[in-house]
Amino acid sequence: MKITFAGDTDVGRVRDHNEDAFAIVPEENLVVVCDGMGGHAAGEVASGIAIETITSIVKQVPAERFNSREFRWPDDITNDGKVLVGAIATANHRVIDHGRLNPTRGGLGTTVVSCKFQEGVVSVCHVGDSRVYLVRDGAIKRLTVDHSWVSEVMEKHNISEAEAEAQVNKNVITRALGTKPAIRTDISQLRFRKDDLFILCSDGLCGMISDADILKASLESKNNPHELVRALIEQANNAGGVDNITVCVAYVQEQEEAENFDELRRLTVDWGEDPELGAIEALAEEHFPREDADVDSEEAEATQKLSVDENKKKRD
Repeated sequence: MKITFAGDTDVGRVRDHNEDAFAIVPEENLVVVCDGMGGHAAGEVASGIAIETITSIVKQVPAERFNSREFRWPDDITNDGKVLVGAIATANHRVIDHGRLNPTRGGLGTTVVSCKFQEGVVSVCHVGDSRVYLVRDGAIKRLTVDHSWVSEVMEKHNISEAEAEAQVNKNVITRALGTKPAIRTDISQLRFRKDDLFILCSDGLCGMISDADILKASLESKNNPHELVRALIEQANNAGGVDNITVCVAYVQEQEEAENFDELRRLTVDWGEDPELGAIEALAEEHFPREDADVDSEEAEATQKLSVDENKKKRD
């Protein structure tokens, strides 16, 4: 397996600060994008906490920890998928805990979308309206379904996205980290193969340019992920840049397709019972003691910039 990763984030043309964050961890074949929300610097704090927590859990916590009887799992989720879902649940706990300790940062929260690649299978997990796209054989496919009022109206009334947006505020999301202890995470697990291109993004990209535009740019720059990231951010800014823009790309250069694997499409792991929430709280306290939970905005900004700086070094 050989995967080339690239990513960047941009404040856009309208906002005065960036609440997005991302991480690329090549040794874990992991990509994560978060889009924070909340006033008084709360958004960048929430996204920074989520990035730090998810990457740390994936690096440090063995899969066996999430195979215990406290957790209810749909059938056939791989160990990598379990770790990623568990990491997101732990991040949710930490964002909530930070809000309790810092009441002036009311309403903080964040979306999350992530991919982890292993042995020909990619685990795709998300909460909120950040997205993952797959470009394969000259076509683009959205692998995530937005957790938003627009998506719910579309599904309920079987209407187009444009029609749904005319009825409800397209910016209202129905799931996010940091809003309540119970956490519902969507997971898909798919076989991937050589020449697949995965694009993870905040809605600062997909809210500004169409899927067709994303596909066109991808086909033009597929073999140069860093160039593709820059091109997509530039297009979003040229279209108005009304929100922060984050784009990460994973281009599969070498890979044998996984055999004998039944793909999982959009399963929801719904954790809200005491055993599950108690186990997640214990895990958070073990790896992120309470005194470490008070992350200020400067630390969150540093976390946000870490992946940017690392990727720029690789690019240079």
